[in-house]
Formats: sequence, C-alpha cells, structure tokens
Amino acid sequence: MFFSKSAGPSGDDSLESVGAEPRMGVGAQVYVLDSDEDPTSPWPWGPTGVVMRAGGSAWQGVSAIGGSARTWWVEFDSPQLDRDGDGPVQSAQVAERFLRLAPPITPR
Repeated sequence: MFFSKSAGPSGDDSLESVGAEPRMGVGAQVYVLDSDEDPTSPWPWGPTGVVMRAGGSAWQGVSAIGGSARTWWVEFDSPQLDRDGDGPVQSAQVAERFLRLAPPITPR
C-alpha cells in the first residue's frame, strides 16, 4: 500500500492510503528470473532479494531492443553464484527485464 501526504481536517499533514499498484523501485521485494523462465538470465537459480538503489547506467530508463535497459542493485536474501559460477555475491546490478515483483505477503 502506498501513502500520500494531504492536509487533514485540522490543517496538519497526515498520511492517507491511495490504491496504487506496486511498482519496481527502491525497497521492492523481487525475484530474478531463473534459467527455466529465461535462458539468458545471469542468475540461473532465481534468487530473491530487495532493490537497494537504481543501477549506475547513464542510459537508465531508455528502451532498447529486447526490453528496458534500466538496471537495479539487488541485495539477495542469500549469497548467489552467477551463470558462470562466479561468486558468491551478496548483491548485484540486475537488468529490470530479469526482475519480477514478489507476490505481496497477506497478513493472517
């Protein structure tokens, strides 16, 4: 759930929820496509993690053939090896096209 600032009845700022869909960005819980879902994935075992910041490309956010060139730094839930066997690494820059938002956790 996302929140927006608005002036409350007493004139002070308060938070009220707005029905926005979750989006990719800092703090998003994500999973990386594994090699079964996309054979070109650099992370073949489908790690999960949290987006920590935007990637460092000067071309961030531009469209490219085959999808977005946007990248995000993801901190993995556990150290990962890439498809070449390099690692383990705790975080990495991952192309947005390999990322999916994790399903929301519903309270019990």
